[in-house]
Amino acid sequence: MAEPDALNALEEEAQSRSSRGRQPGGSRKPRRQPSAAELAAQREEERLKREAARLQRETGDQSHKGGQVQPSQELAPVPAASPKKQTRPKSIPFYPNPEDEDFLWAVAEAATARREKVPATAVLRLALRRLSDQMTPSEVVRALSGPVQTEGKSGRPRR
Repeated sequence: MAEPDALNALEEEAQSRSSRGRQPGGSRKPRRQPSAAELAAQREEERLKREAARLQRETGDQSHKGGQVQPSQELAPVPAASPKKQTRPKSIPFYPNPEDEDFLWAVAEAATARREKVPATAVLRLALRRLSDQMTPSEVVRALSGPVQTEGKSGRPRR
């Protein structure tokens, strides 16, 4: 049989847990609490929104007095309250033709021979940088576009 002191200790621990608000079966990963800087940024953002709404109401009330529409006052630009995370650029699919794919394999083999790893995306970035140094965007468009069709049928033939 268990000792009364051990039972009391267990009951006290259970009481302290329930008073802390942690319920059995709750989340093992509690929600992350925002840092002081994040809280300050949120408060500043809310304050700026309230200020902008107040200015909007004031200018809205003044602009309709006497049936005349007066030019509205310009609102000062709202500064960013907190630095936003940079979003990742949209992925663009790349489908190499067989010659380009062979070249990418040759680059991978050369990198392996030097015990390095060179991903295909790095090769594409290098190629785009060099292309941008050599040509303007309009020159690239002219080089890739075919002759303009001025006469004849266009589109897919019907049955």
